[in-house]
Amino acid sequence: MKVQTLGIVATLAMSQWLIPAVAADMQVAAVTNGKLAVQSKSIPEPGANELRIKVRAAAVNPVDYGRFGSREGAVPGFDASGVIDTVGTGVTGWKKGDEVIVMAPGGAYAQYVVAPPDRVARKPAKMSFEEAAGIPVVGETAYRALHEVAKLQKGQRILVHGGAGGVGSAGVQIAKAQGAYVIATASPRNHDFLRSIGADEVIDYNALKFEEQVKGVDVVLNTVDLDTGTRSLTPGVLKPDGFLVTVVQPTSAEQCATAKVRCGRPDRNTGPSVTELLTKVGALVDAGKYKVNIDKTFALANAQEAWDLGRQKHTRGKLAIVIPQ
Repeated sequence: MKVQTLGIVATLAMSQWLIPAVAADMQVAAVTNGKLAVQSKSIPEPGANELRIKVRAAAVNPVDYGRFGSREGAVPGFDASGVIDTVGTGVTGWKKGDEVIVMAPGGAYAQYVVAPPDRVARKPAKMSFEEAAGIPVVGETAYRALHEVAKLQKGQRILVHGGAGGVGSAGVQIAKAQGAYVIATASPRNHDFLRSIGADEVIDYNALKFEEQVKGVDVVLNTVDLDTGTRSLTPGVLKPDGFLVTVVQPTSAEQCATAKVRCGRPDRNTGPSVTELLTKVGALVDAGKYKVNIDKTFALANAQEAWDLGRQKHTRGKLAIVIPQ
């Protein structure tokens, strides 16, 4: 009887070698026939100088559906928050279990994402994972636009177009923290919200033409569209040698030269790293000068609903996707 038992154990042990290992899978929201649907994909392995993050929440940005909407099988998303799961060789300063925010190279609508350390920063302790996921793209973009491009100074006056949106609301807060006087455009439903995050004046873009209301600002941050940027070059809106910084389609160099203003847009290929700027935004969070308003959260299975709502362009702050654990 004892010999038979040993034989069974030996057979089971041998069977472990004979059965091929099955790669672990994760859930993702991928483009399927033009819509987002939950699929299973293999969990990515971090390479050298990479971190793998177990995602707790992902945020939606217009670039997600703009860039990935027609790519069959693509997993969209750049913004995520979560917990470091695996530290690749060569990475220092991070350990398993650290709570982080990440501007991923792509594929954030997933249970795991891999990213290099220069796109990862510590999650602000005062924020939920959903709120923190709303920081990376808009926070880094707005900070780079105002500090690295426009060189916004204390006491200057700035006009923020689309103040209630993701980059817009980030810009309002970053400008206010810098000590600027902030004017923002928004629909009436968002006026109280904008005042609560630091706007000194709010203009209803449906009822008034901003170019007839705003005169002599030092900086304009355009987060809306090309037409809004062109109208911002109306004589008198910007001071001579003022700065129009845009995160959407830019006005031409000829238009800017004719208006006698400087124009530019943020470029992640120059200047400080993503991590450096996300860390600075995180410091504003810790100081109580920056917050993320989550307009609505969605389950991963309902990610398409988040896209549908985002395309309406009436979001106050950010839309977040909660990732199943």
